[in-house]
Amino acid sequence: MNTRFLSTLCAVADAGSLAGAARAMGLSSAAVAEQIQTLERGLGVRLITRLGRAVTLTDEGRAVVTAGRDILRRVADLTQVAQLGRLSGTLRIGSVSTALMSVVPPTLRHMAEHHPEIALKIVPGTSSQLLSMLEGGAIDCAITVRPTFEIAKEFGWHLIREEPLTLVCPAELPFEGVEACLSSSPMISMYRNSPTGRIAERFLQDKKIVAKELFEIEAAEVILVLVSQGLGVSLLPDYGFESSRERRIRKVAVGDRAYGRLVGILYRRGARISLIDAFHAAIKNGGIS
Repeated sequence: MNTRFLSTLCAVADAGSLAGAARAMGLSSAAVAEQIQTLERGLGVRLITRLGRAVTLTDEGRAVVTAGRDILRRVADLTQVAQLGRLSGTLRIGSVSTALMSVVPPTLRHMAEHHPEIALKIVPGTSSQLLSMLEGGAIDCAITVRPTFEIAKEFGWHLIREEPLTLVCPAELPFEGVEACLSSSPMISMYRNSPTGRIAERFLQDKKIVAKELFEIEAAEVILVLVSQGLGVSLLPDYGFESSRERRIRKVAVGDRAYGRLVGILYRRGARISLIDAFHAAIKNGGIS
């Protein structure tokens, strides 16, 4: 079986059309269709169905794509081993938005300086989205919040840092303590169904604080802008954002590590592990702590 044809089938699954896969692969639509037909003849099953220009996978097609992604990862790993230890290839990295602004930039600089032959593709997403992409083989690893449930055995975890829960309030707001500030000021919250939102909600419940919610937003940087404009206060993990009078925000740790979150690299064992190890080392060498 030609692994290039497997790559083409995976591209069709990602794009949802032959034309989209053709653009991604640098092929003609006719060439993509011919490769899919060759795969179907070799396997003796139908892999796709067409409805106009749209393409959907059959049940057999979905099974082949899942197995095919794993085969392609293993072929890439084998190629890397054959290159006498020289690190090269492509590493697809998912990242939550806060890490994109704090962890990723210095790490990319370090990777560019020390591993220029590793091509990095950065994919943004929420923790739940990144987990789904990792399970589906769309990414190789993810910088994300550690799941609250037990991590499956096929996945590994490298801790990057602990981010304590922090009160964020306007710099000019008179400060009389964390609980007093949260009780008396409008609250700008992270989504409650997000890992950070659940941590903040647990803190409020444990401290019996009834917050006056103004907005609920799944974007920490947007929340910081709104706080700096004096619209309210928030509870956010301290992911490295600056607190200053120039930025017009103040941050104060709530003082209890039980409400912090753990951020690290979640990865599938055996998938480009040497590249992931190099990326993890770059995070540490890039000054992230």
